[in-house]
Amino acid sequence: MVPESLTSREKQAIATKKRIYRCGVELIKKYGYDNITVKEIAEKANVSIGNYYHYFKSKYDLLVEIFKHGDEFFEAEVPKILDEYKDCKDILVQYFLVYARLSINDGVEMAKNLYIPTNKMFLTHGRSMQNMLIQILKNEQEKGKIPNTLDCEEITEKLFVVARGVIFDWCLKDGKTDLLAEMKEIISRMVESYIKK
Repeated sequence: MVPESLTSREKQAIATKKRIYRCGVELIKKYGYDNITVKEIAEKANVSIGNYYHYFKSKYDLLVEIFKHGDEFFEAEVPKILDEYKDCKDILVQYFLVYARLSINDGVEMAKNLYIPTNKMFLTHGRSMQNMLIQILKNEQEKGKIPNTLDCEEITEKLFVVARGVIFDWCLKDGKTDLLAEMKEIISRMVESYIKK
């Protein structure tokens, strides 16, 4: 939502950036990130190439923005999980069901174009999506649910590797599997290996 205190020029700038983003996402879904150009995004958004570069420094910045939206989705959803669930396993499983819902919301075509070896955004450390999970794991360690001998950052990395694999498999099967059920089953088994019995 655009704040009322913005000038019409500022509102127009926000609308232009959103239009460029939306058009870029549509093209990525249809053709794949590696198969589109800034020129094509600009044309679809009905802006000049220079105008595109005013809002995004490169085509890669559009990808960064897509991942930023994913982080924002997590920032909105994770507090609800923490309010509703108290059991360590339930919290962690629900966390990765949010991850699955993010892919479902974006659609299998978008996921197919993001879950590719050339997309190094998955390896970016320090994203809020990862930081929230690290903090959840540390809190569970303090409660004695996860052994202190385990490194929370390492657990986070391994859980995301598994979750990406589940989504990649969903992509391979053209979205015909129940992603939420698969994620729940596989992450549940993985999480059990970290929780104190």
